[in-house]
Amino acid sequence: MASTMKNFYSSSSVCTPKWIYDVFLSFRGEDVRKNFVDFFYSALQQKGIYTFKDDEKLERGRSISPALSQAIEESRIAIIVFSKNYASSSWCLDELVKIIECNGVLGQIVLPVFYDVDPSAVRKQKGSFAKHFDKHEDEIEDKERIQRWRAALAKAASFSGWDVPNTANGHEAKCIQKIVEVVMAKLRKVIAIGGENYVGIDSQVQKLNAFLNLGSDDVHFVGIWGMSGIGKTTIARAVFDRISAHFEDAIFLHKVREDSKRYGLENLQEKILSEILCIKDLKISNVFEGSNMMKRRLCYKKVLIVLDDIDHLNQLDALAGQHDWFGAGSRVIITTKDKHLLDAHQVETIYEVDLLNKYEAIQLFSWNAFKKNSPAKDYEELSTQIVHYAGRLPLALKVLGRFLYKRDIAGWRSTVERLKRIPEDEIMEKLKLSFDGLKEIEKEIFLDIACFFEGKMRDYITRVLDSFVFYPDIGIKVLIEKALVTVSEGRILMHPLVQEMGWHIVRQEAPEETGKQSRLWVEEDICDVLARDEVTENVKCLWLDLSTPKKVVIKNKSLEKMYKLRLLKIHNACVSQGLDWIPNEILWLDWHGYSSEFLPDSFQAKKLVCLELRCSHIIQLWKGKKNLQELYIEENVISKRPCSFELLEGFKFSTLGERIERHLKLGNLKIGLTLIGWNLVITLRECIGKASLWLHLYQNL
Repeated sequence: MASTMKNFYSSSSVCTPKWIYDVFLSFRGEDVRKNFVDFFYSALQQKGIYTFKDDEKLERGRSISPALSQAIEESRIAIIVFSKNYASSSWCLDELVKIIECNGVLGQIVLPVFYDVDPSAVRKQKGSFAKHFDKHEDEIEDKERIQRWRAALAKAASFSGWDVPNTANGHEAKCIQKIVEVVMAKLRKVIAIGGENYVGIDSQVQKLNAFLNLGSDDVHFVGIWGMSGIGKTTIARAVFDRISAHFEDAIFLHKVREDSKRYGLENLQEKILSEILCIKDLKISNVFEGSNMMKRRLCYKKVLIVLDDIDHLNQLDALAGQHDWFGAGSRVIITTKDKHLLDAHQVETIYEVDLLNKYEAIQLFSWNAFKKNSPAKDYEELSTQIVHYAGRLPLALKVLGRFLYKRDIAGWRSTVERLKRIPEDEIMEKLKLSFDGLKEIEKEIFLDIACFFEGKMRDYITRVLDSFVFYPDIGIKVLIEKALVTVSEGRILMHPLVQEMGWHIVRQEAPEETGKQSRLWVEEDICDVLARDEVTENVKCLWLDLSTPKKVVIKNKSLEKMYKLRLLKIHNACVSQGLDWIPNEILWLDWHGYSSEFLPDSFQAKKLVCLELRCSHIIQLWKGKKNLQELYIEENVISKRPCSFELLEGFKFSTLGERIERHLKLGNLKIGLTLIGWNLVITLRECIGKASLWLHLYQNL
């Protein structure tokens, strides 16, 4: 029987229950029907609790009927009223075995009521139970059936319930009232998850169930981690509904992030203790008092606690401080967008939620848009476009599906076109919660990656951000922990909707005036504001990367206005007039095809860290001397042989026809120089401060 129960646990995430009844009431009719059970049944009915009472004239025989078995399976809660002669009925005992099976497989809640018998007599089959089992042993040849009865009694008696003579001073009416209150509380915790909400959930629940290791008596903390809208709460809720019956008490604490700010952590501690201990009007004066009370009162209870949407370590400290707060076999499930919180709290197991696959995504969208699991005729292609836009993110699929429900095909087409320019507000606001929790410097890193660097190599991004003194090594790690970016094959990636959220944040800085936004990266926007001379000092970064060469109007006046510019990248832009101004604050200058032979004399380059001038016409960086101790110069391509090239505080070279190798030391920089034909490579051997990259100058032949 022990191995059978393990099978129940291991399969508990496989079956999806379909509840019809709130309560299944199991009892030995001759003992309690005309007194306790009749009053109890009436009290349940008066509260609107849909109850199946096992005396509905179902045919009784040697084993329970299929109809009764189905009624047990379709009941959310099973209440067993144990009386002295309960074990005399093979029917009742078979019924009990079925209930315990449903508890293990379907997550059915089991509540024992000990009417006129001691719980230990039921658990160990003593007293009248021993007498009845002696009779069964004599009369029944199927000894395995008897063993199943014994195991079911032991299991049922181990659940938290009521010993009627010792509850409410033996006052049966008050005891019934207490039981009904608990039943109502447990039913309130249950939400129906079916249809569209189960799409893609079962496989993830099975994976998480393996992490929970329900057969172990150890206390386990398990984290569910992923980006906003990926389904963390839905998965946690599905697991909670399926396994809560394995615990003495269980609570699902929603919106911890929001409620802790609104009501305080003391209020959440009160909720946990009130629901688990069934205490009314509990008041906690401070978090320290609440933590001590939780440890004292819960350390002997096997509980299941779900803490949903954690965003700060103090929430974990207050609500699930240590493993020894909870009794043997307890489980604490934590959902969060921040993996670092789980690591810092020493959560031993972290489950990363996966995006839906493309088939699940279509199915979830269809449930919301068409109320069935596939798109309606003539809507297949439009549905595919919407699912592609949503990036298989459950939140987006639900929001867009509900918005498009019962709209005509013209409305669908209009929505698809609108989404190309205007994101859906509800989706953006949900995703933005992770961004709002970042420090200012982390927000700068996130927006730079969203606008310029998504899909690029991490090493390159780190070098650029390091030049801005953004401390990218830790900053990028924070973004990874908060599920805002991922790293694959050395590249930093963003979910399309997370990237769009970043774009949306920048655009909202000045929705009607692009030139007042902090970052410019869209070709049409940049060309327009430059031509109109509408850029302002708000612009920090300008990234104009054209796929094909194009004439662009860039005025000196425009560049002068952008005096806070730290990043300027221009590629394939044919500037219509010469420039004599580059902002002196610039840190990273990458201008492919720079058309002038010199950088502007007015450009002081006091903060310049990296200079890239591929395929340029430059023959000399600038006239006079510059302090370049903090300069990186990468992959500069000189389009014609320079008559004289001045570099690094006046060092000159003009002989380019032969191989030259030499070393020199300029200030604090040690530089190796190699000259091969028309190609010049200067390798930085040693660096100070930011001077840590290479200088490459190539001559096109």
